[in-house]
Amino acid sequence: MRTEVPRKHVPHITDREFDELTFGSEEPVLVFFGSRRCKICRELFPVAEAVAHDFSGRLQVYGVNADRYRHLFNRLRLKGIPHLVLFLGGEVKVRIGGYHPQQELADKLEEWVPVEQPGNGEQPRQ
Repeated sequence: MRTEVPRKHVPHITDREFDELTFGSEEPVLVFFGSRRCKICRELFPVAEAVAHDFSGRLQVYGVNADRYRHLFNRLRLKGIPHLVLFLGGEVKVRIGGYHPQQELADKLEEWVPVEQPGNGEQPRQ
């Protein structure tokens, strides 16, 4: 029997919301660029939902339809789908292309979005 991985709904956003929710955000944001026609995207989206669950309260996760909003994809100079983009302080910090297992993505994100944020009495991890 397979154990179900906890997931959190990842809302899809439009080009009208994109700048405010990414470049305008004070909190970390991860955006999943994909397409329903892309098999690897369909495989990665549940991983993005699992990451959204695991990073709940530390990271906002959104999806963008790369077919419909191709201009956003091009504007960020992304090459190929699926693609994950991490925004910190309103800036693009990390671009992750292709499929990556959940633990590998979580490890990469932990480097940028630690468990405890500095300033709340905790020291940042070294």
